[in-house]
Amino acid sequence: MLVVSTMAMAQVKVQVKGVCPSDLDTVYIYDLNKRGVSQPIKTHNGTFEYNGEDALNAIIGIGTNDYYIPFFVDGAPVSVDLIKHTLKGSPLNELTCATDNRMDSINNALRSKLMALSMKASTVSMEELQKEASQVIDKGRQRQIDILRGVKTTMIPVIFLPDMCMDMSFDQLSSFMTEDAPYFNHPRMERVKRYIAGLEKKRPGRMFADLVMDDMDGQSHHLSEWCGKGNYVLVDFWASWCGPCRQEMPNVVESYVKYHDKGYEIVGVSFDSKAEPWKAAVKSMGMTWIQISDLKGWECAASEAYGVMAIPSNVLIDPEGRIVASDLRGEQLQAKLKEIYGF
Repeated sequence: MLVVSTMAMAQVKVQVKGVCPSDLDTVYIYDLNKRGVSQPIKTHNGTFEYNGEDALNAIIGIGTNDYYIPFFVDGAPVSVDLIKHTLKGSPLNELTCATDNRMDSINNALRSKLMALSMKASTVSMEELQKEASQVIDKGRQRQIDILRGVKTTMIPVIFLPDMCMDMSFDQLSSFMTEDAPYFNHPRMERVKRYIAGLEKKRPGRMFADLVMDDMDGQSHHLSEWCGKGNYVLVDFWASWCGPCRQEMPNVVESYVKYHDKGYEIVGVSFDSKAEPWKAAVKSMGMTWIQISDLKGWECAASEAYGVMAIPSNVLIDPEGRIVASDLRGEQLQAKLKEIYGF
């Protein structure tokens, strides 16, 4: 906490000069500590200038509506070229820009590969297409993680980890979460710390956390009525308003139809805040298993108990009540159940 408060108190000058396309009349200063709050800066004949103050090690982005170059506030003047996507300044900020360009290059390549895959939709099955897309995404993500590992001794990972963490596994993320890392106590890391704490709550080997919620008829139930009773149980976190949840639900329904006779159970835990949309979604999507909710949206008890920061999410509980896997989606869920039941 001492490091955070010191960063908040130490104010230093921010001096930025730059060039941009001559037809661009405005560039924007983004405060990345405040999730991208922006300030417009007028340009003049393809040039711009900004002078201000901010906290030491605050992160600023400067650019357009759809692109910015990030840098750290460290007192050194910054010169930015938004045409060439380059920056001159302190050694840290020059390395930050180079790292950002490498990360963007991977993102651009990833988009191109996924676009090429989408063109194959008429010639391969959706299952095969999703599998290939998942492999492409995983490979691209791993390349970006490797890049960040190469700059772990600097502040640079704090720029990227808050946006990447929810696509990273516990092991991938925990390798960055050492208390001696220079970025560990940066304010932007609070989101990452909350997320990895949530992953810890869903780690394989942990006993399930009990919940008490009402079903759709208003009857109170404990999760322990199903978990730890001798069967595998998928605790499925979802909501009627969640598009990805609805997209994933046919896969969950398929798993229930296929394995329920073998003892497989599902308990749906809704993050809805209104009963009627919840009940209507359950009926329309053919979810014939037990559904419970406290109708508190993101403030529901499951969010804290299982560290759920995004849905769809789930945990698979073994017959003894221990978590064996989490966040199984698409083919991952089917593959895990095939491994368990043998077909």
